[in-house]
Amino acid sequence: MFGPCRGVARDLDTPLIVGRAAEGGLQLLDEKVSREHCIIEPAGPTGHVLRDLGSRNGTWLNGQLLRETTRLRPGDHLSLGDSVLVYEPPFDTLRARDGESTLVLTRSPPAPSWNNLSPTPDGLARAGELAVRAALAPSPEAAAHLVLEALHSALQPSALTVLRLGLQGSLRALVARPLGVHLTLSRELVTSALRLGRVLTMPEVQALPEPDKQMTRVRKGQAHVLCAPLYAGGAPAGALCVLRESPFHDEEMALAGALAGAAGPSLCPAVEPPSPDRGRYTPPVAESPAMREALRLASAAALVQTAVLITGERGTGKEELARAIHCLGVRAPGPFVALHCGALRPEHAEAELFGHERGALPGAEGPRPGAFEQAEGGTLLLDEVGRLPAPLQVKLLRTLQDRMVHRVGGRGGFPVDVRVVAATHRPLIEAVRAGTFREDLYWRLNGMRIHLPPLRDRPEDVLPLAERFLSRLRPRMGFHIQGFTDEARATLRAHPWPGNARQLANAIERALLLMPPGEHIGPGDLPAEVRASQPSP
Repeated sequence: MFGPCRGVARDLDTPLIVGRAAEGGLQLLDEKVSREHCIIEPAGPTGHVLRDLGSRNGTWLNGQLLRETTRLRPGDHLSLGDSVLVYEPPFDTLRARDGESTLVLTRSPPAPSWNNLSPTPDGLARAGELAVRAALAPSPEAAAHLVLEALHSALQPSALTVLRLGLQGSLRALVARPLGVHLTLSRELVTSALRLGRVLTMPEVQALPEPDKQMTRVRKGQAHVLCAPLYAGGAPAGALCVLRESPFHDEEMALAGALAGAAGPSLCPAVEPPSPDRGRYTPPVAESPAMREALRLASAAALVQTAVLITGERGTGKEELARAIHCLGVRAPGPFVALHCGALRPEHAEAELFGHERGALPGAEGPRPGAFEQAEGGTLLLDEVGRLPAPLQVKLLRTLQDRMVHRVGGRGGFPVDVRVVAATHRPLIEAVRAGTFREDLYWRLNGMRIHLPPLRDRPEDVLPLAERFLSRLRPRMGFHIQGFTDEARATLRAHPWPGNARQLANAIERALLLMPPGEHIGPGDLPAEVRASQPSP
């Protein structure tokens, strides 16, 4: 709720150590927190207990110093230094993309009020001017700052934020003012505003931190929240939320609605329609029983957000299977980003994964998003994940646990909504035993394992794969080849393909480049090492 890990949620299936050096638990980078401060442990089938680990400043439960192991109750507040953790909270906590501000979404039913006034001519003029300025902004974040400036001038709020709708109705805090604000509002208020298409307002209790030398207490204060719906392309896309101590008047609500209507397309740009290539999903070739089973598992994995680890030799089609998981799930409209971990230069690997701020690296003249940010709302494939160096394994584990990205040179983390699929041609469990790959990261990535056997073990897939490669390469290279002769087919079937599907694709491309004019690829058009496998007549 408060502190360096605000917005982070953790499942408590196993004991969770909380502390400044708790890399495998909940790490709080705070000098007031001991290296291993306290532990939350399962107690029975559903409950948990809290135990202090001899911390310097003590663990505080609901404002009282913890003196013995205590069973936790839903809604309990745990205070450690600058942090306040809530056990089974009746709310959700989000961190804004600015990395500093926090939004608490309560689950309490709202009792909002609204008005039926139309905006004044002056309000419409201000909304029109804002629409033009926001449309010219270089990014939604820049447009959000313009909108917040306009709202601040018109309403004199104490805090405001821009929310965007994510996958399956989730809410994301794009930006907030002032930087570092902690704002509480009802999730149902936002939902009602979007459903009704109206500006709504209601009183909402705000949680305010009061830190001292040992811990942070939570004080409650009264305020009023205004929520104006945002639309893009005629569909609900987000909301403008404004907080202040005094109630909002009808004229102010009408003005806020006009400003939100003008700024919606710039704050929440509509998702671009998929290109023809992206829209045509072609399932992987799966004629063999082994590939049919792999595709069945991939289809099941696509329906949930379980982590997937794809194993198999080089060239077996791990990236194609990862793309199938992406295209078959709810993240299909989002980006698919593939990053080869073995190709990362050590000095740039962290920035490639997590991005960097201006000046964080030599020649970094501006901020740059990393692979996680580029895959926002979609899927990130970490190919050859076993080749990540040890320091990056720690940071990757923290990112997967907290769903927060920390840019190189950045002040704080901000949330990302990304599904991670990992792939490797090496047996990672052996790397775990050898101490070169973290065991906790291995199990975090290995929620569901899908193995792709080599092509020599699934000969039923060879000819269908060859036909697919030919159909892809033929138009690109401008050749009018009808197919393969029977002799070429027999040769292709007989070869063991140590390089798997990648070697097969290269053989077809070489044949197209070097073969004389004709309608069919014959065995003589194939590479010598493939012809060597030609069966005897």
